[in-house]
Amino acid sequence: MAKYGHYMLKEIYDEPESIRLTVKAGEKKLQKVVRTLKGIGFQRIFLVGCGSSYYSGIAGKYFIEKFAKIHSSSVPALEFVKYASTVVGAESLVICVSQSGETIETLKALRKAKEKGAYVLSLTNNGKSSLARETDLAIQTSAGTEIGPGTKTVVTQMMLLFDLALTMAGEIGKLPRERASCIISTLANEVPKTIARVLRSKDGCMRALARKYKDMRDIYIVGSGPCFPCALQVSNLIKETALIHAEAFSVEEFRHGPMEILDLDSIFIAINPLGSGRTSLLKLIERVKKIGSKVISLAGERDLDTRRLSDEFISMPRNFDEWQASFLYLPILQLFAYYLAIERNIDPDNFRNIRKTWTSE
Repeated sequence: MAKYGHYMLKEIYDEPESIRLTVKAGEKKLQKVVRTLKGIGFQRIFLVGCGSSYYSGIAGKYFIEKFAKIHSSSVPALEFVKYASTVVGAESLVICVSQSGETIETLKALRKAKEKGAYVLSLTNNGKSSLARETDLAIQTSAGTEIGPGTKTVVTQMMLLFDLALTMAGEIGKLPRERASCIISTLANEVPKTIARVLRSKDGCMRALARKYKDMRDIYIVGSGPCFPCALQVSNLIKETALIHAEAFSVEEFRHGPMEILDLDSIFIAINPLGSGRTSLLKLIERVKKIGSKVISLAGERDLDTRRLSDEFISMPRNFDEWQASFLYLPILQLFAYYLAIERNIDPDNFRNIRKTWTSE
């Protein structure tokens, strides 16, 4: 711990090993879970959670619809209880996502889903939690204890949901089973090593950027498709740790109102890997530059178009598209949030007005 100074930084650097352990532990478990789910014959999936777990659920929705081709919705836990549960029934699968497994709103969502006759799967970092005990099936990340704000638990949640979607796709015939297993195995080997390498190489760069932009009033993070939940995670983390107003938007929505508020005291962060949203985001960056806001972009190292348009360019490995980038780019932006807090003389491990886990209303 002394090597890092704060739990948040240590836990960001724990992420490669946490991902490796999560994928290794989850491989056989996911196959058993998905075979059980296949026999239920559900028609629709709801992913519910709070805060960063809700944002992981949004990523899960993209992954499941992309690979397994099953209609999915991600809903904040209490919104699910009060509203979305009216269309839940025996044909529904509800996936409850919670780092602690004790979040009161997510437990209420679980109980409402059971009341409606839905089958419930939990995803937690605590296999002995109330959520894991009360659901029909449980899967677990292997992030270990997390003391700082959500970093390694978030990345492992997103990785496990990615693997769940691929395993579903292989089991129900949307992908050849061998192909799905091959993708999971390749990512299990490549993603931890890549994240470890990129964290080491970009640490100084992210601290320098944080020092340069620590006094900016607003930060807007934009991503398309599966990179949008990555933007949501980062905006939430910047608010929690650096106490700067930060918001996340999908590429297409940013033009419809939010762009009007941009000015010289704003930073625009573009998450722009290869994918279907890349061209739209390039056009948006051009418009942002005309307004005068500073642009920080993350994109593949050979993306000369994004590099040319950006004030600050963070080169990322080129062999990962928007689907893997949704969790591969996140650790680097977590570093940026951490160093923003440090440069602003804020302890990122201690919250002022919130708790890490809300166990009561």
